[in-house]
Amino acid sequence: METYTQNASALRRLVALSQAPALSDMSDDVIAITKRAILDSLGCAIAAIGCEPARIAGPLIACGTGVATVIGEATPSSLERAVLLNGIMLRYLDMMDVYWAQDVCHPSENIPLALASVESVQGSGAQLIRAVIAGYEAQMRLTHLVSLQSMGMHHVSAAGIVAPMVIGSAWGLDLETIEQAVGLSGCRQFTVHALSKGGLSMAKAIGYAWSSMESILAVRLAQGGFTGPKHFLDWLGHQGPLKASFDESILIPGQEPLITRTSFKQFPVQFELQTPNEVAIRLHSQIAGRKINRIVIAVPPITAQRTADSAKFKPANRETADHSLPVTVAMSLLDGKLTAAQFELDRWAEADIAALVSCIEVQADITLLENFAQGRPVRMTIDLDDGQTLTEFQSVPYGDATRPMDDHAVEQKFLANVTEVFGLQRALALIDCVRNLQDITNINQLTSLLRAE
Repeated sequence: METYTQNASALRRLVALSQAPALSDMSDDVIAITKRAILDSLGCAIAAIGCEPARIAGPLIACGTGVATVIGEATPSSLERAVLLNGIMLRYLDMMDVYWAQDVCHPSENIPLALASVESVQGSGAQLIRAVIAGYEAQMRLTHLVSLQSMGMHHVSAAGIVAPMVIGSAWGLDLETIEQAVGLSGCRQFTVHALSKGGLSMAKAIGYAWSSMESILAVRLAQGGFTGPKHFLDWLGHQGPLKASFDESILIPGQEPLITRTSFKQFPVQFELQTPNEVAIRLHSQIAGRKINRIVIAVPPITAQRTADSAKFKPANRETADHSLPVTVAMSLLDGKLTAAQFELDRWAEADIAALVSCIEVQADITLLENFAQGRPVRMTIDLDDGQTLTEFQSVPYGDATRPMDDHAVEQKFLANVTEVFGLQRALALIDCVRNLQDITNINQLTSLLRAE
């Protein structure tokens, strides 16, 4: 990593911290969790091959020179098209990883960009690992540095800032070029928070991927000598709307890579809904067909605000349903599971789900936030027709960084996502390829397994 002085701009320090050292200087834990994140993300994207947003967008983006693989297509496509479509597929099912500090983020949204960027230069598995770490470090540190949501922006706004650092790592660019590229793209790619308020749309799936795709041009401009406002982060933090949230302590070098703090998801739903649905699935067997009179779900106020507004009680589409606390809990209680297939088959729209949703009351409990500030707590109380009351509490879901999934659990999730699409033999080959990623000299050994046969 290049050195820098503490009085360098916030942007220069963030760029420097994002550029990972050689693999020989990384801990085994950092490399292992990076490969775990790559495998998990590939599984999420493969499971979404053929999703409607990708079907719509695919024909509209020029294939161009075939330098990068679109997952599920037979022939390599343009870098821009691969970044956009793979990013859409990763995001579509809402099964990817999550991290939060001042803002929430899904750092795995940088993996499609890293993969396509490395493939476009015929890079190695080691280059992919480093580029993925660059994306995680930049985006996760950014959630500590500022709160974009405090100025009314959605967290996918981070893509304009983070994506050039991912590309820069994949292409081996110097810090100055990367910094100019971030200046060019970061100051213009802000997405308003309406993206995820109320009824949701397909924009949820394309938000990060679209900005990542557009950041490729910023990097190319910077490579050609085009300059950008490198001071924009300092302006936002010291003079602009982020003064109250600007915390530069996260930019001190020598800290543990944040990728080790990533949380993974069990279920294809919004990150705060992981715990309620884990609890609901546990309660399913105890209900065993008995009539439910009332369900009270207590969650922190911010969770209630995000996942239980009026639009979430009567979702009009899949995108809103997988962000709905009452609807997803009803699905888990009745079916004893929560899968992508249920959403694709519109299980959320069926009459028995709506009937159970009408029995659900969501309570915003401030004490849960105060007592479990870093968790995703839920208390669920179910009153049954026979007079029995069932109560369950859980502070964090399985997959949280404090209750992590191991390699076996992530591989089982991957197999569940991929086997039906690619078959067991290819799914196992992909697992083996990612396990040995640091030894792959050409990333085509991995991407060739992602193409249609």
